[in-house]
Amino acid sequence: MSTTDVKQLAGLFHLTLHSGGAPGAPTDTLNLTVYTPKREVTGYSLVTQATNPPLHVASHVTGTLIYETVTGPGSKIRIDLNGWPEIHWPPQAGIGPVIPQNYKAILVLEPNYASGVIRYEYRTDLSGPWHVVEQPVHAA
Repeated sequence: MSTTDVKQLAGLFHLTLHSGGAPGAPTDTLNLTVYTPKREVTGYSLVTQATNPPLHVASHVTGTLIYETVTGPGSKIRIDLNGWPEIHWPPQAGIGPVIPQNYKAILVLEPNYASGVIRYEYRTDLSGPWHVVEQPVHAA
């Protein structure tokens, strides 16, 4: 998707974002579906890092699209996301347990959705501590 393509996005569209920071830092890849009429966002987050053992936190995410006016020129698009681990239930398994959240994010994007900043939190163990990362993000 080129920069000129994303300037007019409205309705229902797919948005792929990739965060990046210092070499060796965790990265977050987001595959989102944005529905602007109801300001709803849903999709998938994958936090990875090349460590030993490798970091691999996959989450189904849902969130809200917010249009904000900020100090300085222009305005920004904010997306607040919450995520839960992906669960692959066996067929006809019934209702499962309550699953704790493993992912939270706040994205602040330029009006064309092409770049911005993400602050995300993840945890590798559902009862463990939250790890906080803030990085630039760009359309993939």
